[in-house]
Amino acid sequence: MKIFTPILCLAALVATGTQAAAQTLYDNFENTRLVSYPIALGVFTHPTANPASSTVNSSPSCALYTRDAGQQYAVIVVKPNNTAMADVSAYVAGTKRISMKFRSPAVGTVVEAVLQNSRLNTANYPTGKFGGDFRATTTVANAWETLTFTYIPGASGGFDPAVLPTDVDQMVLLVAPNTKTGETYYIDDLMGPELLAPVITAGAVSQLYDNYEGTRVIKYIAYKSSGGLNADTLNPAPTSTANPSTKVARYTRSANQYDVLVVHPQGAALADVTPFKNNTVRMTLKVYSTAPGIPFQITLQDSTVAAANNYPAGRNSEYTATTTATNAWETLTFNYVNTPSATSNTSVNEIVLLIAPNTFARRRLYLDDWTGPSLVGFVTAARTVKTATAAFAPAYPNPTSGLTNLPFSLQKPAVVSLAVYDNLGRRVATVVERQTRPAGQFTAELNAAQLAPGLYTCRLTVDGVALTRPLSVE
Repeated sequence: MKIFTPILCLAALVATGTQAAAQTLYDNFENTRLVSYPIALGVFTHPTANPASSTVNSSPSCALYTRDAGQQYAVIVVKPNNTAMADVSAYVAGTKRISMKFRSPAVGTVVEAVLQNSRLNTANYPTGKFGGDFRATTTVANAWETLTFTYIPGASGGFDPAVLPTDVDQMVLLVAPNTKTGETYYIDDLMGPELLAPVITAGAVSQLYDNYEGTRVIKYIAYKSSGGLNADTLNPAPTSTANPSTKVARYTRSANQYDVLVVHPQGAALADVTPFKNNTVRMTLKVYSTAPGIPFQITLQDSTVAAANNYPAGRNSEYTATTTATNAWETLTFNYVNTPSATSNTSVNEIVLLIAPNTFARRRLYLDDWTGPSLVGFVTAARTVKTATAAFAPAYPNPTSGLTNLPFSLQKPAVVSLAVYDNLGRRVATVVERQTRPAGQFTAELNAAQLAPGLYTCRLTVDGVALTRPLSVE
């Protein structure tokens, strides 16, 4: 780590007790996660349970950091998600302060922060470093306190004069610098300079993966999964608001420490997942569980690299959410938390759901309406499935590899066409071609064995009005 280890060798810093709030909450390890941590020397676990709730910090979750005892200058790199910091001049002047809640095993633990430009920070120290350093020192042991950092101007040769107050795009934290301790610390409510508006790049949008009633664009990989999945079971507690669906999935967690449910997109790869790593788009999953506080994690990975025994190889990104309800449906929204490896954002072809990771308890839960990064070629336009005179029901079975039923109904006689189109909009099968049908219930049959595996759209045209339903062919 040649770009970080000398960071504080030349600094002569002092502590302060003055309290001043920063302007932006970067991470509370619960519902605000505006930053990621691409480098952490040691073990940085987030979120984790608050070890000792107090008046200073009553949050249920925080971050745990076990410092790498082999590093004299162990660092945690804090990187805003797809953006940079606004002008940091006020933090240099001391009119605004970097702060965080911190729990240390000892009084006198020094914590330092350095602001950098990551694009320039590619050579030896101090290239890419902005100005001086920020320092705070703990005053209590084994208790939460709020650390407020004081800026100390940099000495000549201790910073990069080419980096201006408007050029900063990352912050580096050093816990107990210039030591080789392996102690464990806790961090919460990390606050720092204001952020510019995120840069939203083209990439995957949110797509419904499975509603267990006719829409399914993923397949479940049984030989890689740990627990038992029933993807066609009755909703244990339908409600008009949280989840009115008739059918859902039942999942029985195994006693494995890291129980996994592994799925693959069907027919196409996932599009660029960058927007999900920026938290500009989020995955969701409806969950019915027996208790609050059950952590869920989703890992996006490249199955050609990732294996059960080679973590973090092939893992592109990790996302977490936690249940809050008891015996009731709720919608979990997953926040990006970690980039385990340098796996490309365009090579994700496997999704892993972990329920209560790092525990051994068996659990029975219900799942519904899973959304995640869209498949390549996915069209976001809303599908019309019903008009005043016609309705197009879901295909069944779906997914399919053989004979498939396509039910529809007419309220009055009409001219009907029914065809199947691929992701490029090409007609690949004609089921009904401009036939006059009376009012009533009908079921057309499609032999999907003639189609290549992938995602398709079934289009029912009734008197010139198109109704569509998705179809997945295995």
